[in-house]
Amino acid sequence: SFYGDGDFWLVKSSTVSIQARFEGTKYTEGLAATNQIVVGGAFLHGHKIEVGTLDSGILTVDGQQVIAGFPGSYSGAGFSVTYDAQGEVPDVVPEGNEKRVVHMDLPL
Repeated sequence: SFYGDGDFWLVKSSTVSIQARFEGTKYTEGLAATNQIVVGGAFLHGHKIEVGTLDSGILTVDGQQVIAGFPGSYSGAGFSVTYDAQGEVPDVVPEGNEKRVVHMDLPL
């Protein structure tokens, strides 16, 4: 269902591959929300960027942690990833939590 857990393709083409994992959370009363996203494909020359929730600690390129602290950034072959508090978020940041945003500057 629309609110169910699972892994789904958001984009699947010969150039770009984007998958997302959706899982229920305490904030959504068990309804599925984005838990992790993976970006890869030919446009990244075989590289794979994974971003998970703050709790998961997943922020990797090719399976390797690339940003150890907050804020931080990483530059790869034709792309960059920045982790900071700048930008808009789709939901209200719960009281007592800091806003954390991952930006990807990708070649397409």
